Amino acid sequence: MKKQEALLFGKKFWVQLSIVEKVLMKKTGLNKTQFFLSEQLKLSKKDLEELEVLFKKIAFWYPIEYALENATFYWLDFYVDKRCLIPRDDTEIMVDKAVKTIHELSLQKNNIIYIDIWTWSWAIPISIIDNVWQYVDKAFAVDISEDALEVAYKNIKNYNLVDKIKLLKSDLLSDLFPLLQMEGGRVWVITANLPYIKNEDFWNMDQDVILHEPSVALYWWEKTGFELYEKLIEQILDSPLLQRRGAGGEVIILFIEIWFDQKEYAINYLNSEKLKFEIFKDNWWVERCVKIEFQ
Repeated sequence: MKKQEALLFGKKFWVQLSIVEKVLMKKTGLNKTQFFLSEQLKLSKKDLEELEVLFKKIAFWYPIEYALENATFYWLDFYVDKRCLIPRDDTEIMVDKAVKTIHELSLQKNNIIYIDIWTWSWAIPISIIDNVWQYVDKAFAVDISEDALEVAYKNIKNYNLVDKIKLLKSDLLSDLFPLLQMEGGRVWVITANLPYIKNEDFWNMDQDVILHEPSVALYWWEKTGFELYEKLIEQILDSPLLQRRGAGGEVIILFIEIWFDQKEYAINYLNSEKLKFEIFKDNWWVERCVKIEFQ
């Protein structure tokens, strides 16, 4: 089939030309240069039938990342599908702050342990490990979803990090602390992008997210949406690490991402727990990344 015919085939379903091109490159296995130079595309009748189904889905808000099984985050490419949340650039501030913190801590203490909670595609931790692997003694990916852990493993394998990262199914940190042989003087850096949207808060969400991304990654309870973060923070406060911090000198630093309307609630809660924290703006200048220190 001529390339121009294939492009028109996709456009007739009211899909943007740039997206049609990306889908065709994925289907044919051509890179940008090869696709640009090609006049003919090898597409069978079965390929066209599959493309028709896909273009119709995309026209009705099916995420292009799921269609391509690829998402770009922090300049890296990740495998994604409907089993996991799609990583977004407004979360990159969390990576920036975590990387900077690990660099700073590496000058003061050894044995840094890094943990990512509800990891999904593992885009956040792989982006962090890619920048600070030499300073991290151990790394863990924790998720409550078996499906998400399967996606995470694909990305860990793609980046040759199987020996560096341990995957674990757990309800937040509940199953992780007992497995670790905790030594004195360790530094724990934790990132968590938990479900923080109030149940059925559809007014503030895009249609493609509502229809296609896993609800377990988005919604959590009815009152504030912050309840899961409260549970995580309580687990840390009750952990053996902080109970013996006077002798061991453990330091735990937690980075979380909150919803755009949770800043005041988060401030009040963290102040009530007498925790030291900072709030940072994301790429859209919304204060949504919080650094919390336990020591």
